Amino acid sequence: MNKREGRSLSWATALLLALAVCAAGFVLARLLVRPARTALDDVTLLPCTSSQSIEILNQGIVYSDGASLRALNGNGRQIWSYVIGANCSFSVGGSNVAGWSNDLLVVLNGSSGDVQFSASLGETVLSAVTGEVYTAALLGEEGKASLVVLDKNGREVDRIAQADTTVLDYGFFNSGNMLYVLALDTNGTVPMSQITTYRPGRMQAGSITDSEQVIYKVMLDANNVVAVGTTYIRVYDYTGSEVVSRRKLVYGWEMMDSEVRNADPLMAFAPMTEIGTTAEISDVRMVNANADRTGRMPFVCFALAVHSDMVYGFNANYVMTYPVTSASATAYHLPFECNGAVGVTSEGNVILVSGDSVYLVKLPGS
Repeated sequence: MNKREGRSLSWATALLLALAVCAAGFVLARLLVRPARTALDDVTLLPCTSSQSIEILNQGIVYSDGASLRALNGNGRQIWSYVIGANCSFSVGGSNVAGWSNDLLVVLNGSSGDVQFSASLGETVLSAVTGEVYTAALLGEEGKASLVVLDKNGREVDRIAQADTTVLDYGFFNSGNMLYVLALDTNGTVPMSQITTYRPGRMQAGSITDSEQVIYKVMLDANNVVAVGTTYIRVYDYTGSEVVSRRKLVYGWEMMDSEVRNADPLMAFAPMTEIGTTAEISDVRMVNANADRTGRMPFVCFALAVHSDMVYGFNANYVMTYPVTSASATAYHLPFECNGAVGVTSEGNVILVSGDSVYLVKLPGS
């Protein structure tokens, strides 16, 4: 009897040990598949509010208080300010900032705030972009506007009529020596996307027309125009001839952000099914000339950003970084609840929104 009781007890003990080992293995497995999490504590409250217009400027930001532009450095300290006028707007282009109010256009050095030129253009400025060599401004009224191109001294170089089209985007490329204009012609039975390239002061360089899809983003790499549409990514040379071998199907995906680095655009796409009134993005598709792969963020994101071969994801509690060459993302825990993202600075830090407050958050390794 005693021997039987002892044998029964050892079987029970073995069963308990087996269950304990299984439980420990399950917990260990759960820990191993969890994304790396690091608490972020290098956070600076910036002297602007989420209701103001804010753009990334080099290591910091530039923002408008309604009549003035103010620039902050990578430590959140003001480095310059400039009064533009009532209800002013602005855009950042490379190392410069273009600001406008009514018919006044001003181009400022982004580092110092020094005025490159200030000019009254005689018509309402709808928008403006500045580059390394030229500045362009859209004047007049939508649907019958004109695009004026000015040199570094504010002298008019070109005036391009934009009648019967809606200008969606425009900017400079090829070291600032060429201009592209993305427009939508809605006069026909089918909306038609048009991309036109120019050599300011000389002539039109090329023209691209796409009636199969709506193009909503244009990027320029070393030798090509990269057009992102609702169905395809299409690549053209500067004269407008398509490089068919580089065409990619992106139907069902929407590009969230992009950056041209080393003459090769990196694009981050999210599934249309995960973008709605409130974005809940889990899957991210990373596309450049040499790669097209899909990964999964460790937490659901409300926005994505691209910087320096890295895709950033933003969540109420986390910032996630996903290198395009990596198999997984890293998650960093925020010390506040985040409900908006301005972008990523040149140093790889992030500007985030929490309610009315705006923060500069430094990430490890930045």
